[in-house]
Amino acid sequence: MHSLLIGDTSHGFALNVDPDLDVYTTFMACALPGVRMTSLAQLAAELDRPTPTEAQVRDAVADAVTAELAPTRTPS
Repeated sequence: MHSLLIGDTSHGFALNVDPDLDVYTTFMACALPGVRMTSLAQLAAELDRPTPTEAQVRDAVADAVTAELAPTRTPS
């Protein structure tokens, strides 16, 4: 709690797969006025696609992060 009292913040990474988003109507998430929180389920529905499973999301994020952080090899 001390870090919050002196104005520091902590940020993480989360993807809302299919949560109840009603709680986000009671406060301003991430100090972003006018921004509506959404979920992958809502975005998928807008595109007439199935909601991805948590396992699919986890694997896709792990693959993307691994690819991004992989060392670049210099051709010999």
